[in-house]
Amino acid sequence: MGCDLKRFFIAMLLFRICEYAAASTFPLALRNCRDHCGDVKVPYPFGIGKGCYKNKWFKVVCKSSSSSDQQQILFLPGIQREVTSFNLGNFFSMSVYNRFYIQSPLIHTGCPSRDGDSSSSLNLTESPFYISENNKFTAVGCNNKAFLNPTGLQIVGCKTTCGNEIRSYQGANTSCVGYKCCQMNIPSHLQEFYATVEKMEPSKEGCQVAFLSQSTLSGYLFTPPELPEYRDYAIMELEWHLNLASMTSDGSLCQPKTFAEDNYECSCLTGYEGNPYIPHGCQDIDECSIPHQNNCGKNKCVNVRGSFRCEKTWPAILGGTLSSGLLLSVVGMWFLCNVIRKRKATKQKRKFFKRNGGLLLQQQTSFLQGSVNRTKLFSSNELEKATDKFNASRILGQGGQGTVYKGMLEDGMIVAVKKSKALEEENLEEFINEIILLSQINHRNVVKILGCCLETEVPVLVYEFIPNCNLFDHLHSPSEDFPMTWEVRLRISCEVSDALSYLHSAASVPIYHRDVKSTNILLDEKHRAKVSDFGISRSVPLDDTHLTTIVQGTIGYVDPEYLQSSHFTGKSDVYSFGVLLIELLTGEKPVSLLRRQEVRMLGAYFLEAMRNDRLHEILDARIKEDCDREEVLAVAKLARRCLSLNSQHRPTMRDVFIELDRIQSKRKDPQFKAQNGEEFAHIQIAVPDSMSLNYSSPNIVVENKSLSLDSKPLMPHKTQ
Repeated sequence: MGCDLKRFFIAMLLFRICEYAAASTFPLALRNCRDHCGDVKVPYPFGIGKGCYKNKWFKVVCKSSSSSDQQQILFLPGIQREVTSFNLGNFFSMSVYNRFYIQSPLIHTGCPSRDGDSSSSLNLTESPFYISENNKFTAVGCNNKAFLNPTGLQIVGCKTTCGNEIRSYQGANTSCVGYKCCQMNIPSHLQEFYATVEKMEPSKEGCQVAFLSQSTLSGYLFTPPELPEYRDYAIMELEWHLNLASMTSDGSLCQPKTFAEDNYECSCLTGYEGNPYIPHGCQDIDECSIPHQNNCGKNKCVNVRGSFRCEKTWPAILGGTLSSGLLLSVVGMWFLCNVIRKRKATKQKRKFFKRNGGLLLQQQTSFLQGSVNRTKLFSSNELEKATDKFNASRILGQGGQGTVYKGMLEDGMIVAVKKSKALEEENLEEFINEIILLSQINHRNVVKILGCCLETEVPVLVYEFIPNCNLFDHLHSPSEDFPMTWEVRLRISCEVSDALSYLHSAASVPIYHRDVKSTNILLDEKHRAKVSDFGISRSVPLDDTHLTTIVQGTIGYVDPEYLQSSHFTGKSDVYSFGVLLIELLTGEKPVSLLRRQEVRMLGAYFLEAMRNDRLHEILDARIKEDCDREEVLAVAKLARRCLSLNSQHRPTMRDVFIELDRIQSKRKDPQFKAQNGEEFAHIQIAVPDSMSLNYSSPNIVVENKSLSLDSKPLMPHKTQ
């Protein structure tokens, strides 16, 4: 009898243990589906086997490794990549769930005993996968020039060197900014890339490596590229989004991404754990069985769905009576902590203000006390209130230099608030000087900077708000409300050239814009052109150029001479403006996969047409009937001069403005207006050898099958 009773208690104990284990184990995969492949956990919507995954993109295959029959690897056929792990997240703390990691091949050249290619690409278009912003594009080795193309149309690339002057400037090789190693952040919402790596000096030997990998992978960034760790692959972080709006139930929450409102990422609500992508996958946690999950203390804990409650007992009531004397102390501590928190926040703002160059700005502007255009310093509280704490719904656009929000100041003025990216300490003085310089610009065709805020972790700039979209939208998404006639296009080109001419030659210090393109030409309430986005602009001494180690710009507009030499001059802006003129003439995009490989760049397409006497064929159909043919021919000739490969053969922006102003003035004066002739249909223009059509840089290889502008405008689209 005693033995039977003993067995009964043991059985009951084992039952309770199993019951608790079952309650604390939450499903990862669908019922009757495998949730592991080797050591890798496989959560739904991914799945192994038919009926175990959401759709074809989430199908994974578990197979034996070619190097070992016992080792199993996980393969994702949809993108032809091996998966190394999934980030299951911590649902209780509402952390991000939808991350996974794949093998990303290394790209190298000049490395002995390497089987890898000199280039690599990844195309995730049409899939629910995106390349995470936690990845960085990294190049390692001496005299290395690496590019990540295309990222939309935004060029991302950097160069490395082993020069002694770079090393002495950077210290003992503690940062990856050019000496043997360089790193670049990648644009957001990226679904494809094409990487190339080459030597800046082909005659020199050496091994060059480049790769796209999660930013935490930094252990071997500064080791020689010949070492074994560069032989195989790096780890790239991807994220996924699904159309799961209807799943917000049973303890899960699915929220839309700001850039794609049809796509959602999900997590379990507080008080639940499990897989939010499985129907009823988020299950209630019994907080009462886990001591650190409840704060009932001596009170009785009662579990309820998604939470718990504490019920007082007589000992607890007595304890509460005895501890009531501590209430005032607790309240006093709360007030004290609140005061300390506010002081800490004030101290932090002062720290940011000093770090971002606030003292330097005050010192520089002290000489401008009587100036109407003195730079205004906004407080962080003002701009948080103006933008509803930088609410995602206020975003007007995102570019390579930061995010722009629509805001309204206390006086009712509508402004554009640009939250910049991190500012390097060595660029601090240059940044402050640029703010002061740009605030002094007073030109009717340049977007006005109203002030800045330096109390935040990253600097915030405040611009005047421009309401009528950008030139790119009006050219390529036409509207009947504002037809882009030839007269309008000629006026806009004249206004833009006037602004650039002013920046180059009339300002107190020459300013090079460095990103002239149609998305950076905004139209105000009267549809006048306004040049915007000076995020990568530079002011330089007279008769000087700007040497960079990181190539920046937009494919289709970038000066080929600058790509090869890294020397940016005022003539580089002239080249970009020439492409803009062609865009106005033809209505074509700067890069198009619909054209042949050799003329995908708009500049090459235009020059070929000029050479073959086909200018009339490529004109925008919307202006063919109403345009003045002599004016069109004059503008085309001017654009051809701007596109000369040799910058010395290009006109200055001042010359460009004078010529366009002459054409426009001639239009307004009928007695000088030329008669339209038949000769326009057979234009003969000799293109010199310096204007060879094969001008595109070997580093710009466009293979995107659904190419669109990546650099989004800093002002609202038409839909807003």
